[in-house]
Amino acid sequence: MVQFIKMTEAAYAAYLPEAIKEYAEEKVKAGTWAEVEALDRSAAEYGQLLPDGIQTKQHYLFSIVDDPEQPPVGMIWFQLSESTHGRTAFIFDFKIEEGHQGKGYGRQAMEVLEQVARRMNIKKIKLHVFAHNTRAIHLYETTGFVTTDLHMTKTLN
Repeated sequence: MVQFIKMTEAAYAAYLPEAIKEYAEEKVKAGTWAEVEALDRSAAEYGQLLPDGIQTKQHYLFSIVDDPEQPPVGMIWFQLSESTHGRTAFIFDFKIEEGHQGKGYGRQAMEVLEQVARRMNIKKIKLHVFAHNTRAIHLYETTGFVTTDLHMTKTLN
């Protein structure tokens, strides 16, 4: 079973530029942002969400490891928030590295996340997934997530 280990400053320094780039690419692919503005907008969003990096309050960034002596197989980042409905975790980023996909690590990580959430008295876990990411959608649906909102776009000529 995989484990979550608090992300180190070094791991965060390696993660951030790649995450900014990947998020920009996903927003362009989804048709939400123009390519010319995507990197700047992505960097701005990350700057707003994580102004203090891994020390940002209520944000939890973990490396996902199968063997603590080996490099991580992935990462997860969620934010904790409080409301009248109780504590909620929102997953901002979740990734299993390409060479480790298809080995069950994603499913194991979702199980570990649930265990962590229960220990933190979290009542709901939420996330956003791009519609073109069918592999992730399948993982989330088969681990108990349900669609609560659906955004649709029609491009006019």
